[in-house]
Amino acid sequence: MDKRRGGRAIVIGASVAGLVTARVLSDHFDRVTILERDRLPDEAVVRRGVPQGRHAHVLLTAGQQLLNLWFPRLAEDLLAGGAVPFRTRDVLWHQGGAYWVRPDPGHPGMSMSRPLLERAIRRQLLLERPNVSIADDVAVDGLILDADRVVGVRSDAAEHRADLVVGCTGRNTRFLDHLANAGYPAPEISAVPIDVAYGTRLMRRRPDRRDDVPAFILGDPAGVHRMGTALPVEGDRWIVTLGAAPGEALPTDPGEFEEFARALPAPVLADILTRSQALGPVLVQGLATSQRRHVERLRRTPAGFVVLGDAICSVNPIYGQGMSTAAMQARALGQAIERHGRTSPSLPRDFYRRAAKAVDMPWRMAAGPAFTGHRSGIAGTIGAEIVDRYFGRVIQACHTSVPVARRMVRVQNLMARPAALMTPAMIVRVLLSSRRSPVEGDNRPATDGAMAGRRRRPGPGTGSGRQDQARNSSI
Repeated sequence: MDKRRGGRAIVIGASVAGLVTARVLSDHFDRVTILERDRLPDEAVVRRGVPQGRHAHVLLTAGQQLLNLWFPRLAEDLLAGGAVPFRTRDVLWHQGGAYWVRPDPGHPGMSMSRPLLERAIRRQLLLERPNVSIADDVAVDGLILDADRVVGVRSDAAEHRADLVVGCTGRNTRFLDHLANAGYPAPEISAVPIDVAYGTRLMRRRPDRRDDVPAFILGDPAGVHRMGTALPVEGDRWIVTLGAAPGEALPTDPGEFEEFARALPAPVLADILTRSQALGPVLVQGLATSQRRHVERLRRTPAGFVVLGDAICSVNPIYGQGMSTAAMQARALGQAIERHGRTSPSLPRDFYRRAAKAVDMPWRMAAGPAFTGHRSGIAGTIGAEIVDRYFGRVIQACHTSVPVARRMVRVQNLMARPAALMTPAMIVRVLLSSRRSPVEGDNRPATDGAMAGRRRRPGPGTGSGRQDQARNSSI
């Protein structure tokens, strides 16, 4: 038996966060049991406990690399299930009034639905880790406390004992409230208003077309902050997800939904809706705030229990950071166990400090004014305004400069920190390249799709073509 292993761990929740956490814990415990409230389907379909699974999901490079490390045959399973491979340089990204040039950072991507990814991870986990089991249709009612330690959980009048319990039940987790009722301090919460509504429609995709690549259209935060994405996924389908500006209702009527897409600053998503057969209704969901629980500031927390994933940090889903951030937190949990051991009272606080570092960059990116355009919350100082203006220049530089776009793609994929865009050499490159943007000095794209096309939208074959990449690659 592996001497690194011993005891039992319980993971509450079979989401992506719960599955990758179980994979990490399987290196340290004899038995790892995932308890899931839902009945898990055999097929790749949306389940009740993950209603956001119907919307577009992106697996960032940082998360993809961790999944490939933990599940070496995951990509093979996803491709067999119909996932669509793509090259980053083929992705259409329109932000700040024009298309970006398309760099090739060397990391191929894969597009699939959230249910397909969950099913593939779940199958690989059970195939490759015999010490992991999943019990579905099990509702965990509470934690079992003994002195200053969580020693298990209760469900349906049954008790499940464990040396470590990890709660992966999302941003509305109840378990920290249970601990507060038992006398433990509740973590401070930071919340940044985003008031975003997003709606999704599944469309039939023609597999013979050559433009089946992800497309991301973001309105200007200084103007109308509408946004949208289209992902080619398994089953010859498109997942088209649109996001409304803060406080704006997103239509559920199919015709109005298409009109909303047509009002984006580029016509790609509206064209998909126009030419493709609809496979279902428009499904809408909303999120009022990006939220972070500062668990790293807790002075007292019981041994044997931690929360992980959206319970710690949950941000605007349009940036696709949730699954990758959960994987980074799971890695941090493994590192904390390696340092302190499976049952150490020091484990929770050390993990929370490590998790805070893992979520700090995504939080600042997704909740900060430079990326959201919201002037409340993190913003408010002269320094923040300067950074905000500078990142507007970065976006403009991405219209013409391959090196800037490549660095920005690395930051967006959590492979580099935002500070990588603020080195002296990069600042000079950004300022020079942004002056060549077709919207230099005017970072407010038109809200009418046709007007945007007439005024300043270089098409995918012009402002982002190979000739322009070669011409601007040294800038």
